[in-house]
Amino acid sequence: MDQVSTPFSSRIRHGLHPDFREVAAQLHRDFDLLAGAEVVDRVLDEVVARFADARVRTFLPLLVHRYASSDLRSVTLTPGGAVPGRADASGVASAASSAG
Repeated sequence: MDQVSTPFSSRIRHGLHPDFREVAAQLHRDFDLLAGAEVVDRVLDEVVARFADARVRTFLPLLVHRYASSDLRSVTLTPGGAVPGRADASGVASAASSAG
């Protein structure tokens, strides 16, 4: 009943979609000094893209915040800033994923 008329799309940046503005602002407050604004935006875009086809959107801001926070904590704790198990900018998965 309380649904957005347009579906989420991986092309819609989190900052442009009203459901994610507060999530983006909070993540930037919490992680910009630790990881950098560009990394926060990249991680947030990746997490939002995971839910692009979600049919139920009620809790997406909460889920996006949770997963993005977790990924950003991993980035700040991992040497080189790579998210464990994810490819970095060169397309190479971080060493933490291959060690497990």
